[in-house]
Amino acid sequence: MNKILFPQLATVLFTCLTAFSGKVVAQDFSYASISAQTAIFTGGNLPIRRDEGGSFYGPPHWEVDNVDQVPVAYVSGDAPRVYATFKMECENVPDSLWMRGVGPEGMTFAPQMINVEPAGDAYSLYYPSTTAGLAFEADIARFFKPFNIGWDVSFDGGLTWRPADTTRNTLYVTRSAPQPEAGHFKWYHSVYDISCRNANSQSSDTDIIAAVWSEFTDQVVLNYADDSLHYYSPKNTVNTNLGALLNARNAQCYTFAQLFLSTIKIQGVVRTNNYVYITPVYSTACGGNSVNRFLVKNWEYGEATGAGCAEYPYENTYTTLLPAPFTAYSFLTADVTDQNGLAGQCSPNPSSYFNNHQIALIDGVYYDACYGVTFASLSDIPFDAFDGWGYRYTSGGITFARFTNDMGATVLSESITTF
Repeated sequence: MNKILFPQLATVLFTCLTAFSGKVVAQDFSYASISAQTAIFTGGNLPIRRDEGGSFYGPPHWEVDNVDQVPVAYVSGDAPRVYATFKMECENVPDSLWMRGVGPEGMTFAPQMINVEPAGDAYSLYYPSTTAGLAFEADIARFFKPFNIGWDVSFDGGLTWRPADTTRNTLYVTRSAPQPEAGHFKWYHSVYDISCRNANSQSSDTDIIAAVWSEFTDQVVLNYADDSLHYYSPKNTVNTNLGALLNARNAQCYTFAQLFLSTIKIQGVVRTNNYVYITPVYSTACGGNSVNRFLVKNWEYGEATGAGCAEYPYENTYTTLLPAPFTAYSFLTADVTDQNGLAGQCSPNPSSYFNNHQIALIDGVYYDACYGVTFASLSDIPFDAFDGWGYRYTSGGITFARFTNDMGATVLSESITTF
């Protein structure tokens, strides 16, 4: 996906004014060019971490000629506060003028008298730090992309106004104060973006959870820049935490469970005992071999050629399961073959031969963010999502994997913690 590029800001020309005998007089022989240079948001704005590297963004939040401007975040009920600088080019200038900012949805930054200060061949204007006259509505998540502030100028004490320039930032408003950072939960840019973009105008816990979950159900999760986040594409990815997923845009199941739960936590929604590690319950088959593998749909079963274990009659063998370029399993012999099945996030045929998996549990529902599907109970998962159980052993440098497509052969166990 391509990043959204902000258009270059047009500079508007104004009739330059100067004062004579205490009166403001329009000059028709010279024009002023006023352009925004920087804008800095304050007033309780929330920190935001870069996906790439994890460091915090810093001011200025808007700067002339930058293609990618810095995102801004607030908690609902707060009012943004903005400081801005401008450049003015004109041969004859007044000692002062008036400026104001006009934001979206009736949000304004009050008119201020600005001194015109020489700066080399031009002049500098400094709009002082000013709180918007309207706060963000309390207890509602919002998403502004962009949050435009149109800056107006007046040369007659505020009687008439003309547009000067526009600053544009992505701005996020969380329903409540985000939960504190802890462990792999960090206030990443894409966590704010996915959460506020989908939960825009939502208020209740239930509505926020449902709205955020909608990002995952079509198997296309996009980050703040509209780039895809991939689940096991290629199949050998080693990324196992949220930061690695957002930085590399490709990772294992741990990370998508963490991402989904993070997009809820950033809104201040609290749920405990929400992170579930699942694996086949300890059982043995055929001479004490531990059943500890499962196949995620779809796998095709051919003729059973395995000898000596009627319970697990299907046999695959391999030396290197995933050779480069890591797009397909490589079996020496195969009674069971991988097919397209449950699509993963931005990945039509991700890895599907596992011994464990990580999902979310919220209000009694199991959310598998890797595939964008939910389950009503733990016992439903194998019958809805798996094609087989298995065990493996190695002999003479070859791995022998044995499978059954009897989904009642064993069950899943779960370990629940709080993310």
